[in-house]
Amino acid sequence: MIKFYDLGLIEYKDFLTIQEELTPLKEDILLFCRHYPIFTTGKNDNNYPWALKVDRGGSITYFDEGTLMVYFIFNVTNPALFFRKIRKIFDIFFDGIAMYDKAKPGYYIGNKKIASLGFSYKNNRSNHGIAINVNTNLVEFNKIRPCNLSKVKATSLYNENIDLKMGEIKMKLKEIISLVFGENYETENNSSIKGANR
Repeated sequence: MIKFYDLGLIEYKDFLTIQEELTPLKEDILLFCRHYPIFTTGKNDNNYPWALKVDRGGSITYFDEGTLMVYFIFNVTNPALFFRKIRKIFDIFFDGIAMYDKAKPGYYIGNKKIASLGFSYKNNRSNHGIAINVNTNLVEFNKIRPCNLSKVKATSLYNENIDLKMGEIKMKLKEIISLVFGENYETENNSSIKGANR
């Protein structure tokens, strides 16, 4: 059973605290949320000292209220197999919209990035996940090179005239994730998570 929480709009540092709280629980936990504007970068990227460095792969990216964050706190004994399932989920979701590029991991419409991926694994648990640009502030995002990639700009579903609302996306993703992992999901009350209603 996948436990699902929708945290709504939450400060990124509060999310990190919640992720740390949930990681030891040994349950498959799926989080949806949005963040106030923030630039973050992966643990191995030292090019952006002003961005918040976090324990994930990848380089610099930007999140805000128009970005849907999909976080996976799952039991993972085989990261490669787990990532193939993640790919399958988003290949299905983005079918006819965007394509995955393994040379510069993410989903793209041409050379425009519409979704970023960044995971970490510790003690057979996954952390972090996927950011989907639904109606992201592209002026802010394109102040950087997304994931430090040259000739790449960020785009969004809204910017590409793809009329998918946050609620529709969440419902569709929950169904696809349940299908790919072969598990039902159960919506949980956020009050069971300390700090979820900050």
